[in-house]
Amino acid sequence: MILSYTVKTVVFSPYSNIWEHAFPESLVAEGLNDRGAEVVTVRCGGMLVSHCVAMSAAGVTATSPLKTRQRVCTACVKRRDLLGTTLPFPSVILDGQVRPGDRKRADEVCASATTDNWTTIEVDGSPLGRYAAYEFLLDNKLLGTRIPDEFWGQYLGHLRDTVLTFLAGRRILAEQRPDHVLVYNRLYSVNHAFCEAARTLGIPSYTLQGGGHIVRRGETMTMFRDTQSLDDVFRTEAWQRYRDRPVGAEEIDLVGEHFSGLLEGSSAFAYSSAFEGSDPAELRKRFSVPDGAKVLLVPLSSEDEVNAARLADVLPDRSGTVSLFADQFEWLTALIDFAARRPELHLIVRLHPRMFPNKRENVVSPIVESLMALFDAAPANVALNLPTDDVSMYDLMQIVDVLLNFRSSAGAELASLGIPVVIPANRDFFTYPTELNRVGTTIDEYFTQIDDALAEGWSVENMRRAFRWFSFLFSRIAVDFSESVHARPIAIRPKKPGFRLWMWRKMVWIVLQYGPLVRERIALRNRSIAPTSRDIFYDVLEHDRGSLAESPLWPEPVVPLAEETRLLDAYLTSLSQDTWKHVSDPNSLAGRVRDHLGIAAPQRAATRSDAA
Repeated sequence: MILSYTVKTVVFSPYSNIWEHAFPESLVAEGLNDRGAEVVTVRCGGMLVSHCVAMSAAGVTATSPLKTRQRVCTACVKRRDLLGTTLPFPSVILDGQVRPGDRKRADEVCASATTDNWTTIEVDGSPLGRYAAYEFLLDNKLLGTRIPDEFWGQYLGHLRDTVLTFLAGRRILAEQRPDHVLVYNRLYSVNHAFCEAARTLGIPSYTLQGGGHIVRRGETMTMFRDTQSLDDVFRTEAWQRYRDRPVGAEEIDLVGEHFSGLLEGSSAFAYSSAFEGSDPAELRKRFSVPDGAKVLLVPLSSEDEVNAARLADVLPDRSGTVSLFADQFEWLTALIDFAARRPELHLIVRLHPRMFPNKRENVVSPIVESLMALFDAAPANVALNLPTDDVSMYDLMQIVDVLLNFRSSAGAELASLGIPVVIPANRDFFTYPTELNRVGTTIDEYFTQIDDALAEGWSVENMRRAFRWFSFLFSRIAVDFSESVHARPIAIRPKKPGFRLWMWRKMVWIVLQYGPLVRERIALRNRSIAPTSRDIFYDVLEHDRGSLAESPLWPEPVVPLAEETRLLDAYLTSLSQDTWKHVSDPNSLAGRVRDHLGIAAPQRAATRSDAA
């Protein structure tokens, strides 16, 4: 019997050892296959042994012994073969498509590369020199384009793999002639090379990735076309329509679960430590905040991530947006000068945990020295919050009146709890919709917006706008796979760098490399994808939509505004009576929320110190 397919998709999937990516990715592929699409996967047979993302996920670096890296390849091939023998579509092994001429050309490209010209290296007009650097720059927290000599060999390994993937990928795609290419995170260098090979042949690509929900990240999946991103979603009719409609109990619970996960600090994707219930008065004393002073929190962003994304040509096109400040350092300098003129205010500048060793990376960013120099002449009303202070942002927010943001996701998080947020006009702001903030487009307007935010104070309307955004992010931009994928953050995973985290990673390494694949076999045996989820993925591919959010197959929420308000108040009540039950300070965030709700603060006898 001859089958007539309406959509053909090639799924580039070289990292089978990262099961948290490979399994949900396979569910998407199988759902497309069930819906009538022709699916072919492209997998790795060990050609990326110099170093790859699967090795990073297993805690193996580019400087690890070859034998150690080969063990990851062996484990990856085991999971690859399990997927290949279980799923109902064929696979192509990337290694087998590499020709001797490809290796010769890759060697020639690497031989021509220098620390001065690597950003200009192209192969048949494609800027693979820059694409090859993405995870390499992140792993080493490098800024700009200068690669130290001691890291040069690592970069060349990435460059060679990127060139080989591009050349072999172009050959595979020319033979397969798919309508689309799917990858898990197009930012990874070889994934980007495969997408670039597709682009040269006029084939659009889609990038899959776990959703933004901190608890359900591994149980959800997003999908964007080519280089589209959240920034493009902000301007879609889907978001414009959704943001003006109240959300219901299911959506409020979903957003609330996300914030519970953030406060627990159990996910590797949550950089801040867990909420401790610290005494707000002690925090004010610790950061030298005088009585009655308004507190403005200034969370800094990680520059190396933006630098790597810019070099990979994947930052959103914001050329029409004027930036009020040239960069984060100019912005911070202006805020320090502002603080010097306003001694009645108190700024707390929080350095991003990624700049220091943390539960994901063990490298200090070179940017730290430059940042610390800015504070040498700072006035007394500017305090510095370092990751080594071991203060959770979710404790710190109890004493914050206004958040001054540049591009940090903390802006949306604090807005979701009613705290006003102010940003300067910024072409690099694409973290969440700007309408969740007050925006200053001129210097005078920016500082006026800060004063207006201080006068406004806490507001449930800030919370309403942000909750609608997070609801859209979790229930429209991402599809839920939780009936088949169980990947919640593990509470017993150590949260801080040190011996316990090292031991945990060693145990995980042993299970990944030598385990009998019990969880993988169980997951495959019990796998399924809901018909609606399957149909949404297929609809996006069939109609070349920009993202999952643009599919018309999503149900529309119909909830009265009064019901949304009641649900928000119920969520705040649960925070006040449970998570924040030990925070009795009337000048805290918990105190402002209780004033809004009209409920009393807990009695002194109920505080943590008395209970002890």
